[in-house]
Amino acid sequence: MTGVTGNPQRAQARGVPRPLVAVMSSGFFGFFAHAGFLQGLEDLGLVPDAYAGTSSGALVAACAAAGLGPRDMLAAFCRLRREEFWDPPDWRETLSLCLRGWRRESGYLRGRAFRRILEAVLPVHRFEDCPRRCLIVALDAAAGRRVVFTAGPLVPAVVASGAVPLLFRAVSRGEELLLDGGLVDKAPLAAAAEHLQPAAMVVHLLPSASLEAPPEHTLARRWAPFRLQARAVDAARIQAYRDQLDWLRPRMPVWEVVSRGLPRLGPRRLSRGPEAFALARRLTVETLRHRARGSRTRDCDKMDLVELSRSQTGPLLGNASCNNGF
Repeated sequence: MTGVTGNPQRAQARGVPRPLVAVMSSGFFGFFAHAGFLQGLEDLGLVPDAYAGTSSGALVAACAAAGLGPRDMLAAFCRLRREEFWDPPDWRETLSLCLRGWRRESGYLRGRAFRRILEAVLPVHRFEDCPRRCLIVALDAAAGRRVVFTAGPLVPAVVASGAVPLLFRAVSRGEELLLDGGLVDKAPLAAAAEHLQPAAMVVHLLPSASLEAPPEHTLARRWAPFRLQARAVDAARIQAYRDQLDWLRPRMPVWEVVSRGLPRLGPRRLSRGPEAFALARRLTVETLRHRARGSRTRDCDKMDLVELSRSQTGPLLGNASCNNGF
């Protein structure tokens, strides 16, 4: 695979080691931003050979590996309505759960509606049928270990990797109790290196919201001890990510795009999704251009990205808009 678009008007990436794997981090409702990241790569003539991700990154990795382009993803995400994936128990069942202290229950949302959406959106439903390789990570809360998916049914793997604790029910598979992969891997760098055998990686990191504010801001808010606990967990996850990144860099080229300052999305805040897409796209292009220029000054054999003009990249949003019915 060349990973370069066939359009001669497109810029082409030269000197990029192959296979190239795109790794996308967890991030609450970060799928718009990850799709924008992939659009930025496409703007630069970079089409990865394989995709890996956790949580929202797993969703976009599955879509990309299955053959959906970034603009296809944007259109699909913009059609999402909260009521289509929000499937809590009815009020009677909720009351019953409260009276028995939520015993034998692992989350609020059932996840069945999310599964139906994935089955409708994904062009293929098995890892083996994807045009490009895909890797997804979830956490097995029963055994306390990461679970790596590279084969078998695609939809259950995405659902498991996106099962945010408290919000979604855990996914049971035999003796495994599967939850959000972002808990064990902010971005699955080591797993991708081991199972996909890349020659290079490009990583999209969505920083956790708790770490973007200064500590004094965390302590000044209501329920400060609980917020500090959440911040500590996020800090541990980012440290584990940095450890994996430091381990990888002597072994292969790794380009990192960190998307800070994006709109914070959620079940009731999806209307700003196209804005997150556009900003992540722009950050990706700017970050990789800058690093390519730096590489040329140090080593002419490193990645060389032809400069893009605004006319070549096209409008950041095109005609996309969101109508989520809120």
